[in-house]
Amino acid sequence: MVAETGLKPEDFLEFNTNIDSKLTPHYPLLVQRGGKVEEFFIILKRRQKKDCIFLEDDLRCSVYNERPAVCRLYPFELDGGEVKKGALCPVKFVREEETDAVAAQLKRDLLEHGKIARAWNVKHGKEAPDMKKFAKYFGK
Repeated sequence: MVAETGLKPEDFLEFNTNIDSKLTPHYPLLVQRGGKVEEFFIILKRRQKKDCIFLEDDLRCSVYNERPAVCRLYPFELDGGEVKKGALCPVKFVREEETDAVAAQLKRDLLEHGKIARAWNVKHGKEAPDMKKFAKYFGK
């Protein structure tokens, strides 16, 4: 998405600590501080703390053709089957032909993200993550 839009990761991604790790398929960055481990998840930024940063006032996606795999699959579950309960995006979705392929690729991407996040945790597990630094590390 970075190459297609010219945006930097910090323009549209942020870290969030208010996510239940049991309810998400991706691996957090872990930071150990004061005897406690904090979990940082990478999410798309929200516009006005509510809507996706790419959702325009007319409910169109401003990066639709370049949207990330997670958005291509959304609002379906990770396996591409059922629609998620409590889906955030107000747009009505139709299951597209490529949904199964996108789901399979996203699973592979999440496994790779997990490997990178675990390596990051070993090397940087004592400092709060910084999106610029992580994006540079992630793209190594």
